[in-house]
Amino acid sequence: MSNSTSECSLPKKSGSSSNRFRFSIPRNNKNKQQQKPEPVKQDVSKVHSYDSISPIPISVENLNNLLFSFTPKMQVDSYDSISPIPTENKGSKTCESGEKPYFILENLWQSFKEWSAYGLEVPLTLNGNERIVQYFVPYLSAIQLYIEDEGLDKKPSEESGTSVTSNKTPHKLVYKYFEHALPHVRLPLTDQASTLAKEDPCIKNLKSSELSPRSWFSVAWYPIYRIPLGLTMKNLDASFLTYHKLSTDFKIKTLPERRDGKLKMSLPSFGLTTYKVKGSILPFPAASESSLLNSLLKAADDWLENLEVSHYDHNHFVKNGKQWVD
Repeated sequence: MSNSTSECSLPKKSGSSSNRFRFSIPRNNKNKQQQKPEPVKQDVSKVHSYDSISPIPISVENLNNLLFSFTPKMQVDSYDSISPIPTENKGSKTCESGEKPYFILENLWQSFKEWSAYGLEVPLTLNGNERIVQYFVPYLSAIQLYIEDEGLDKKPSEESGTSVTSNKTPHKLVYKYFEHALPHVRLPLTDQASTLAKEDPCIKNLKSSELSPRSWFSVAWYPIYRIPLGLTMKNLDASFLTYHKLSTDFKIKTLPERRDGKLKMSLPSFGLTTYKVKGSILPFPAASESSLLNSLLKAADDWLENLEVSHYDHNHFVKNGKQWVD
C-alpha cells in the first residue's frame, strides 16, 4: 500500500483524470522472494551497497546512457525577477543573479507522460558488441516536498523578549509519499502523480522556486522488454532507482536549454541504486570504471541517512542487491 501525508493547503482545481497504463513486470520462479519484501530499517541495518560493490567493474558507456536517458526535461514557463531578458553569447547562455528560472511540478510529471505510456528506450551494448534497446517504465517511488518556513526562523530572546533570527533556515515538510506496492500493481509515474494530486494539489501546483534544497523525489525504473528480444529474459532483471533534487531556489549562472522554441530544464540524477545488474544489461570490463556507480550509490545512501528517511524501495534494492555481489 502507499503512504502519503501533507500539510499544504492549496485551492483545488478541477480537471479530467488521465489515462492509466499498467505494465506487467517480467518475473520468474527464482524471484519469488521479491513478492513479499521485508521492510528494512535503514538506521538498523546500515547496509552500504557501495562498500561491497567496489570490486565489481561496470560499463561506463551503458551507465552513462542510462543516466542520460533517466534525466527528466520539463518546460520552464516563467521566471522570477527577470531583468534583463536572458541573452546568448557565443553559444553560452547566462542570466543575472536576480533571475530564478523555475518549473511547476505538474510540468515535471507531464515530462514522464510518454515514458509512462510506452516506456523509455535506452540504447545499450551487451557482450561488448551486441547493440540493443531496453525499455523501462518509470514509477514514483518517493517524494518529499520541503519549504523554508521563515515564521519558524525567529525565536524570542530570553533577556529582552524580542525575536532574534537564527543562522539556520528551518525547513517545513509539506508533503511526502513513499510507495510500498509491488511493482506489477503500481501505476506509472504520470498517472500516479495525477492520482495523488486529486488528494492534495501541492504535488502539482508548487513551483520549484518555492521548495527548499531538501526537496527531492525518486523514480523506480522497471524493465518491460528489449529489442531484439534475445534468447533469454535475464536481461530484463536489472532495475534502477534514480534520485533527483527539486528546488531551484538558488543562484544559477546557466539557463535551461532551448529546445523546439521552448526553454527546458533538466534534473539529472544525483544518486542511484541498482537491482540485479550482474550478468544483465551492465557488463564488467574494468574495475576502475565502477567508481561512478559507487559514488552514486553512496550519494543516495548519504542523502537518505542525512534526512533520516527510510526509503522502502531503496532498502529492498540494497538488501537484495547482495545476490549479485561476488
